[in-house]
Amino acid sequence: MGFRGSRPIKSALPQIMAMTAACGLFITSAASAQQLNSGTTGAGSAADSDTAMDVGDYARAEAVASERLRTVQGGVAEIALRLSLIEAKMWQGKFQTLPKELKIAGNLLAKTANVSPNLTARYLDDQSWMTQIGGDPAKAEVLARQAISNWKRADQTDVSFLCGGIEHLAQLLEDRGAFDEAVKWYQESLSLHAKAQGPRSVACANQMERIGALAFRNGDQALAQKMYAEALSIKEATRSVFQPFSPQRAQDAVFYRFLPGAPNVSRETADGVTRERITAEGVTVEAALLTKGADVLKNSKAMVRVTNNGDSAISVLPQGPDLIVLKPKIQLAKQVQGETLAQSIEKKGESKAKWIRFWGSQATTTSTTNILGNGPGFFPYGGYMSPNFGYGGPMGYGGNSWYNNSGGMTTMVTSVPDFQARERAYQRAQAVSDQTQRQAADVRDSELGPTTLNPLGRIVGCLFYDQNNFDEAMLRIPIGKAVFEFRFDHLR
Repeated sequence: MGFRGSRPIKSALPQIMAMTAACGLFITSAASAQQLNSGTTGAGSAADSDTAMDVGDYARAEAVASERLRTVQGGVAEIALRLSLIEAKMWQGKFQTLPKELKIAGNLLAKTANVSPNLTARYLDDQSWMTQIGGDPAKAEVLARQAISNWKRADQTDVSFLCGGIEHLAQLLEDRGAFDEAVKWYQESLSLHAKAQGPRSVACANQMERIGALAFRNGDQALAQKMYAEALSIKEATRSVFQPFSPQRAQDAVFYRFLPGAPNVSRETADGVTRERITAEGVTVEAALLTKGADVLKNSKAMVRVTNNGDSAISVLPQGPDLIVLKPKIQLAKQVQGETLAQSIEKKGESKAKWIRFWGSQATTTSTTNILGNGPGFFPYGGYMSPNFGYGGPMGYGGNSWYNNSGGMTTMVTSVPDFQARERAYQRAQAVSDQTQRQAADVRDSELGPTTLNPLGRIVGCLFYDQNNFDEAMLRIPIGKAVFEFRFDHLR
C-alpha cells in the first residue's frame, strides 16, 4: 500500500482501528497497477483512475472507474477497475457499497486465469481493510498476511504496495499488543523504503516515526527520541512549509504530526480546552477543537494560531483544512464557511426575537372595578352596561371581562394591555437580536482563510465544521506544501 497521507478518510482508518499515536494511513497505492500486470490484456483500463488516486484525487478516480466499468466487462481489466473503484470509495469513507463490490471482484478473480499476484494481493488487502472496519481484526490480520505473501511472490512488485501491506499488518499487530512482531515489520518496511527511495526519503521518515511512536508507548525513550529526531531532520530538510502547494505523490507528502513524546510538540489544557502545538521549519501551528460552540447553532470550532519564525513567507491554507471524525464512527466533517454560518445565526436569532415580540405584544393585566348598585343587567346576556364599565365582554376590545353582582355592588374584572410587560418583551427581543448580530460578526471576523504570512508574522482564526457530536477527531492544517496534523481525544 502506498502512503496517501495528504488526503482525508484513508489516513484516519488505522488511527481509529489500531489506535496508535503514530502517523497517517499507508494504504495500497493503485498507481502502478497497470505496470504490475504488464502483458495482461486490458489492465491499462484502470490507468487513469489509478493515476488520479496516486495524487489523492479520489473523487475523479471514482468517476473514471465508474465510467469505464460501463463498457469493460470481464477479465483482468474489470478486476483492476473494480479494485480502483473500491479504493477510491474507501478513501473517501464511502463504505456502504464496498462489501458488494468486493464480492464481485472476488468472483471475477476466482474465474479469471493468469491474474498477477499483485492484483490478488491488492484485493486481499482491500478486503482486509473492510474486514477491520467491520470489527473483525483477527480475520483482517489473516488477510493482510495473505496479501503480503502474494506481493512477495510476484515477479515485479512496487515497493509502496508491499510496504503499505506490511505497515497495515504491523498496525493490526500493534493494536492487539504484539509489539515485538510489529516492530520487526516496521523495520522491514523501513529497510525496503531505504533501498527504493533512499535512507533520507520522506517514506523512511514516516517509518521512523512509527517505530518511535511504538518505542514511546513501550517506555523506550532513547529509541523514541532517536527515531523522532531523525524523522524530523529528514522532513525539515525538504523545506515543504515554504514551498507553494501542488499535487504530489502521496509517499512524498510531508506531514508534521502531533506524536506524543516528539521533541517538536507540546500540549496544554486550560478551562477544559486542550491546545496542541507543533513546530517545524521555524513555523509553529497551534490548534484547539471545541465541539460546543458559543453560537446559537451546533457547530464544532477549531481555533488555530500560526506563527512564522522562519526565513521566508508561507502560504496558510493553500488547500482546504480537513476535520476527520474518528469516533464514534469515521466520517469527514464538512467545513462551514463563515459567511454561511453568520447568516444562519442571524436568521435563527431574528426568528427567536420575532416570537418574543409577538407574544410580548399579547401581554395583558387585569383591572378590577367596583360600583355600588346592581346595574341594569349582566353583559353579555342582556341589558345595558353603563359607560363607566367601558368596552367589555369576551374577546371584546377591552379584553376578556367578567362581572359579579352581590350585596348591591357590581364588580367588573377586565383584561387590559400590560404596556410594561410589552416593553420588557421588546427589550428582550432586541437583546436577542443584538447578541446574534455580535455572534455573527465574531464568526465573520474570526474565520481563518487562505493567506500569506510573512516572517515574524502571526495569524489567529477559527474554522467551522458541521459535525459537533463526536469523541475523537483529527484536524489537518495545510501550510505550504506540508500538513500539520493534530489528534484530539476525549472531546465529550
